[in-house]
Amino acid sequence: MADSRQSDGVAMGRRDPKSGEGSPPVHESDPPTYDGLPVIGNTHQLVREQGGLFEAAASEGDLVKLRILGMGDLYQVSHPDLVERVLVSDRERFDKATQSQEDLGELIGQGLVLSEGELWERQRERIQPAFYMDRIADYADTIADEAHGAADDWADGAVVDVEDEMKALTLRILVKAIFGADIDYEDRGIRETVRNLQEPGQPAKQPVARMVPRWVPIPMWRRYRRGIDEMEDVIETFVAAKRDDVRAAQDGNDERDPGDDGDHTDLISMLLAATDDEGEGMSEKLLRDELMTFLFAGHETTATALTFTWYLLSQRPEVEERLVAELDEVVDDRPPEFGDLPDLEYTERVLKEAMRIYPPVPQIPRETTERLELGGYTVPEGATVAPSQWTIHRDERFWDDPMAFRPERFAGESDRPEFAYFPFGGGPRRCIGQQFAMVEGKLILATLAREYSPELVSDPDVDLSVSITTRPIDPIELRVERRD
Repeated sequence: MADSRQSDGVAMGRRDPKSGEGSPPVHESDPPTYDGLPVIGNTHQLVREQGGLFEAAASEGDLVKLRILGMGDLYQVSHPDLVERVLVSDRERFDKATQSQEDLGELIGQGLVLSEGELWERQRERIQPAFYMDRIADYADTIADEAHGAADDWADGAVVDVEDEMKALTLRILVKAIFGADIDYEDRGIRETVRNLQEPGQPAKQPVARMVPRWVPIPMWRRYRRGIDEMEDVIETFVAAKRDDVRAAQDGNDERDPGDDGDHTDLISMLLAATDDEGEGMSEKLLRDELMTFLFAGHETTATALTFTWYLLSQRPEVEERLVAELDEVVDDRPPEFGDLPDLEYTERVLKEAMRIYPPVPQIPRETTERLELGGYTVPEGATVAPSQWTIHRDERFWDDPMAFRPERFAGESDRPEFAYFPFGGGPRRCIGQQFAMVEGKLILATLAREYSPELVSDPDVDLSVSITTRPIDPIELRVERRD
């Protein structure tokens, strides 16, 4: 970060980020605007080097305005106290950003990621029990089995595209958690369907996705719409079958063989049985939206966290050595299990530190519902305000030598502000799948790291796309050597 980012937070015209009594007066002026070009503003910088743009803008202050063609003004938030206001204390003054609705609305509808107000509260109440830790423990066997299967599939000395491998693995896990263990997602073409749905978010395709409306029948948008139809067909088929199972169980007419799984622990069955405090379940449309949300928001972010964890481990052999030593001590010569997780403290720190340097979600855009003060400046109604994990996680005011990979940062208590680290968001809208993601990430990392050592064979200078999620532009390739 720039040298001017002093610990007192007042360099480069910084203002006290806290509101209320004792704060500086609100100035009837915009916050600093980061330099761009006429008409297109910062658009060219966003396309070429998003992360670099965000960091350079943050050096101008804790609230900085960027001008993005097709998005308008973006107010980047780079101080934990301001993040707390947006996500917690003043959250009623911020809605989900219009850009998020435009990017994701057709795919995930009114799922938890995009819904607002009473609908969001009702859906959160219905769904929350599916993510209690005792329920997550039910999924842990699937996670462990799939991770162990991936380890068996890797060949000693093979070179793998680690992002592709982690996406395939987390997608298999989530598909089985949602639909049940008996689904063959390869035969149903789910992986190819998901690739088509993720295509507009690929770094090379993002400029096209921004500039070409979805009604224009270019091949990418045709594949995208076909993918939505295909995924909806899969969901409809399985929801109908699970609904019949649930009704049969409720009526006492379940005629399945005694050996069949009758505990309805898959996510579809739990959502079918979920009700709010008035005993009302969710509609077919809402069920579809939530399943699409979990499928796409759930697997890609965990895969991203693991991708960069492997990349960082390949650069720091002493961290890898300490990780393996913990695994040897805790699990010895057997595959890791859910019950091992409390003792895998360093494993958890490794994963958390990777998510600090490379947050899977780099920003959390919100939209102001009224004109308001933030950081001593006036922000207009309808403005996009983006708390930035990317800049705050890398800010030397809160992290000593921020680009160093040091998992020990997460040992013990810290005097850092709460929102100096928020990979899963914060406040009432903190990611509902946080505990699932951490269990999944730790089990996968422990299972694979116990058996393989990573050696980076691609360029160590990784170019990144920092958009809806953080992704490498080019493949991160590792040679995986089986441990003795």
